[in-house]
Amino acid sequence: MSLILVLLGKSQKTKRRCVVLAKTVRILVLPNITYSKDLEKDSYVQVLRNMILGLRREPIFWHILSPEKIKRLDKLHTAQHHFPVPSKPQVMRQHLDTFQLEALFKEEIHDVDLIMSHLPEQTHQLKAWVWNKTHHEPKVFGYSHWFDLQGTATGGVKSFNQNILGVLEMEKCYINTSKQKELVLDQAKRTFVKGVIRQLKDILTVQNLGIFTSQIKDPHPDPDKVIVFNHRPDPSKDYPHFLKITDALYRERQDFKVWVPMSKRKQERDYITTERYAKEDYYEKLRNCCVGFSPKQTYAGWSVAVATTDGLMNALPYIMYNADYYKEINPTADFFSNDDEALALLNKYLDDPDHRMEMIRKGQQHLRENVWEKEMVKMNDDIEMIVRSLHQTHSPKTEQLVKVIKEEGSISKKDLWKRTGFGGSVKWSRYRRALLEHPNIFDTLDAVSSYNWSETAEN
Repeated sequence: MSLILVLLGKSQKTKRRCVVLAKTVRILVLPNITYSKDLEKDSYVQVLRNMILGLRREPIFWHILSPEKIKRLDKLHTAQHHFPVPSKPQVMRQHLDTFQLEALFKEEIHDVDLIMSHLPEQTHQLKAWVWNKTHHEPKVFGYSHWFDLQGTATGGVKSFNQNILGVLEMEKCYINTSKQKELVLDQAKRTFVKGVIRQLKDILTVQNLGIFTSQIKDPHPDPDKVIVFNHRPDPSKDYPHFLKITDALYRERQDFKVWVPMSKRKQERDYITTERYAKEDYYEKLRNCCVGFSPKQTYAGWSVAVATTDGLMNALPYIMYNADYYKEINPTADFFSNDDEALALLNKYLDDPDHRMEMIRKGQQHLRENVWEKEMVKMNDDIEMIVRSLHQTHSPKTEQLVKVIKEEGSISKKDLWKRTGFGGSVKWSRYRRALLEHPNIFDTLDAVSSYNWSETAEN
């Protein structure tokens, strides 16, 4: 971990203040906003927040582009910059407002070491703009929430090729399951040559969405007989087939309910409920249900992981369609391959509390062995590797910059440039990385970067 020092310095008003100095890595985040009605509930926000909380080994400051302030991302070494985007996801994925970027870089965002792109479709445009229009040469890593795979993307113009071209601009692109990676590579082979496929294999990195150990809850002592379908109720999630199974179960017995929290439809069956809750109340409701249902899926991505981990961490066991993408998430679960097996398992969970408790125990043990903290160790390693690969310039100009920083003790980039005659078309990123390699030079761990000298620095 890079050394962090807490020192007393002086502000412009000559009042003493506490200053945190660090070998700060500054990351610009390109968002993927799919639920603009309430950003606090958007899946992108949930993923990003967990990543920020988990990436603690390196001192990172996050510059987040966002159409509005997101409270859940506040006070996490972040600065949020107003960046309007279209509300329709298919349009948003193709839209990059470079005029807005220019204003941000001119007035707000001072240093960028890396870009974290949640939108592969825009990665090339963003990287090209930053490299061509600023003094920065950041490398890119990212996270893909969605690929326009055949059979899952419906309506409109498909953007799979743009997905792939954006991924190729990244050092690493995280996706949720090995099955999803397999589907992406299979479709890419229809358009791209073998050399590109080899690149994609190296860049696409499976990161199973986990939870923090502290989020795992104890089982409810007396859960209701409720079957949960916490996926989108549409054909890509095999929802019509799920209803066929529960209709058959209802003909056998009427002592249960089915809860479909993501349904926007009117009540489809007497036994179906569709109540919606705020996040914490949703979690408590899951904890008070009997069993979850994981259906056959065509995408094998985000929703495979999040629905299951939401349930398991709240002591809700799942019966799962017999597929590799579910076995990645919880290999200890009960799996079904046909309707008869699904019906038998649903009856067992409704009637056999001892078996239910045993499956909760096994599932939560698997969660504890694969918690988010461990997944973030891998991402920390990747970020360290990418930062080490950034270019550095060691030259007489670098020595001049070091000398000025030592003389001043603390100096802004703007003033440092004035003192040394830096500017023009020279790229600053290479000098920044060289300066931060110096054992006595530190950045600050806040929104505005500066260059600070510390004689007490120790590695």
